Amino acid sequence: MSQGLAGSGLKVGFVNSVEVLQGTDEGRQKMGEFQQWAEARQKELQQDKTELDRLREQFAAQERTLNPDTRTEMMRTIEDRDRRLRRKQEDSQLESEARNRQLLEQIVTKIQTIINEYAQQNGYSVIFLRNESQSYVDPSLDITKELVSIYNQRHPGPSSASSAPAQP
Repeated sequence: MSQGLAGSGLKVGFVNSVEVLQGTDEGRQKMGEFQQWAEARQKELQQDKTELDRLREQFAAQERTLNPDTRTEMMRTIEDRDRRLRRKQEDSQLESEARNRQLLEQIVTKIQTIINEYAQQNGYSVIFLRNESQSYVDPSLDITKELVSIYNQRHPGPSSASSAPAQP
């Protein structure tokens, strides 16, 4: 604890919220699930874009030889697929944000309870969430590892629970 705070009886701690999310078994498991979902969605969007690009190339190659009705129909098809792709990208972005928010809310609710209890049990006056805007924080004030350990004990992830011996 810094000298200025030591004399005042004020005990301060910091928690790195990103490390909590990445350090807990549950957080890693949920982040992995989110990553798999995001990769699958990205692959799907890329396939749609590739198909749209293929249609555009086909249209560009055949445009001069197409009759007016076919040309108009192909242009409508390309515009429709382009519009659907943009909507799908927007929907995907919104769903991604919602899933990420839900994931964080689940973890934050549990870690907040642990922080409150830890602060009371260990005499902390205040515990701050650490972020990049804080240019320096004395490492001795960082209690992230202790909180991650408590979190993992209270909320073991599937990998921890599945590695426990089976009950007969």
